[in-house]
Amino acid sequence: MMKPYLLTAALALAAAAPAALAQAETDGTTQAVRTDLWVGSDADGNEARKLALGWDVDHRDIEHWWGLKVEHARFSGRGWRDDQDRVFVSGAGDAGERWRWDGDVGTNGDDLIGRASIHSLDAYRKEFFIERDVLETRNGVAQGWVQTFAGAGIDVPMSERWSASGVAGLQDFGVGDNLRTHLRGNVVFAVAPEQGLSLQLRMRYYRNSEPREADYYSPRWYGEALGVVGWRRHVGGYQYTARAGLGRQRSAGDTSKRARMLEVGVETPRWKDTWLRLDAGYTDTPVLTDAGTDSYSYRYLRLQAFVAF
Repeated sequence: MMKPYLLTAALALAAAAPAALAQAETDGTTQAVRTDLWVGSDADGNEARKLALGWDVDHRDIEHWWGLKVEHARFSGRGWRDDQDRVFVSGAGDAGERWRWDGDVGTNGDDLIGRASIHSLDAYRKEFFIERDVLETRNGVAQGWVQTFAGAGIDVPMSERWSASGVAGLQDFGVGDNLRTHLRGNVVFAVAPEQGLSLQLRMRYYRNSEPREADYYSPRWYGEALGVVGWRRHVGGYQYTARAGLGRQRSAGDTSKRARMLEVGVETPRWKDTWLRLDAGYTDTPVLTDAGTDSYSYRYLRLQAFVAF
């Protein structure tokens, strides 16, 4: 059954639609409907599904818009399941002449959740971000633990073919005292720019202040390095992407293990501002199993659709 606050939001959207359409015809702005389906699962059988429907009340272009979004999320695993309905105010726009922002701010009926970021428009792109959502484990969902991840990143162009990027952040898990410190870095070399082919070195490291605190994977430290082959091409109006990586990963108290990743994506041509995008991937991201041992794999699929009118 739809929760009262979600029903209220849906009725408000329906009531506001005629006035918004009339305003759009007056000032020449566009509106849009967008959908977003996400499915992810790990090696221990835990799964997260999120289906969102958004309405851009005012849409100038992909970087200037605002609207409302409703989302149904289902978290499940072996012997447990929990469903949540969420409501968000979403948008993107300018922050002065040299910065742009975008984000979703909403609630699942109990907690403030969402994401927000602001980034610069210069060649050395700087970004500051914050994300809040339910901790997607059995106890996290049942107890209402909300994790918060905040950080900053920078892109560094080094030459016509070389570039690098880095991210640093802190993550709180909404339970106990653990604070996770994140560091990530990428180095990219464009082997054949005209063919969209690149070689990448991806590295990440994090450290937990209070390891093994709850039912999520949290060793004292974890590190990973991947060599990645990337490809991006536009063919007949379609955009295709693919990335495949192989490397090593290691955590405190464990031996070095193989690390792998595979990501593919396709986006349709934009016909009157209407398009579809499909992304799927696999990674050896560590998780904590019910037996208390660490296992490695995570799979995801995301389907997005956008229709402007």
